[in-house]
Amino acid sequence: MVMRDVRLAYAPARGAHADYVKVLGVIGLVTLCGWFSPLSYLALGYIYLLAVIALSTRVSRWPALWGAVLSSVAWNFFFVPPRLSFSVLRFDESLLLATYFVVALIGSQLTALRFAADRAKLLAESERMHQTLLDSVAHELKTPIAVFRTAVEQLGTGDPAKRAQLMEEVRIAVQRLDTVVANLLSQTRLESGVLKPRLDWCDGRDLVAAARRAVGRRLDNHPLTVDIPADFPIILADAALMEQAIAHLLLNAAVHTPPEVPVRVSAGSSAESNSVFISVSDNGPGIPMDLRGRLFEKFSRGPNARVGGLGLGLSIVRGFMNAQGGDVLVESPPGGGARFILSLPLKAPEGVPHG
Repeated sequence: MVMRDVRLAYAPARGAHADYVKVLGVIGLVTLCGWFSPLSYLALGYIYLLAVIALSTRVSRWPALWGAVLSSVAWNFFFVPPRLSFSVLRFDESLLLATYFVVALIGSQLTALRFAADRAKLLAESERMHQTLLDSVAHELKTPIAVFRTAVEQLGTGDPAKRAQLMEEVRIAVQRLDTVVANLLSQTRLESGVLKPRLDWCDGRDLVAAARRAVGRRLDNHPLTVDIPADFPIILADAALMEQAIAHLLLNAAVHTPPEVPVRVSAGSSAESNSVFISVSDNGPGIPMDLRGRLFEKFSRGPNARVGGLGLGLSIVRGFMNAQGGDVLVESPPGGGARFILSLPLKAPEGVPHG
């Protein structure tokens, strides 16, 4: 999943055919403009040199050398007197042509070094992200496995209270594993491009209720208020993606705020921006300013985040919303805490909504 980013970064990377076409186009354009230009052939020779310099910083070595050959041939044939014939060059003219090749070699070598440095940097970043993912997954799996091992060892106990406690711990561990697997699958679907939203008319109240059920008892320690106006319009969305996006935000509020901190879900519409929104807000510690710019990036985690976690939740929320033509924003209300806003285009239903 992480290495795919590097492959994408270099998939279109230095296609040889594209470089040769680029060189041909640039030299051809210089030749065409020079033919109608009143400049002397020596001035045009320096313009060709500038073109070779520019090309050597944009294409790989062999296309750059080919550009030097092509420009020297074009300059000699089309501009060195007599025109439209190949002429024997004087020493200074030959020196100018030799400069083409020196510049092409030096420029292409520097470009190759720059691309190698960029590639090494991307590979190092990919390795770091890959290691981050492995460490996070390993930590997330470690706790449930320990719970399962303990439960298996003590499942035969005759103490009803102990058995009830074990079953509760197993339930929480299964829920945690389910979250890890679901997040990994969701991120893979987003990055592979196979996620195709199925848009239909949805009721915002139903979406919030389904998200609340999905979060389950993890929100039990936080009083939840749902404020959706009676005239809130039905929205065109993928119900499954919206439910998961809202559930991620509810779980995010539960995890990153102390117990008993209330969580509020509200909804509304804006005629000015022609959009509808569903927001999840809390009165917790809020979000540091330095984190807001990268909050929706993969593996992004705040300084006070709980131990474990993959850091994928908000990245998945953004991916789900973008797939539906919407967006997710974060605000810090004046009273403190955080407010996440899911927005979608406001559209009038056509005909009777699907059942």
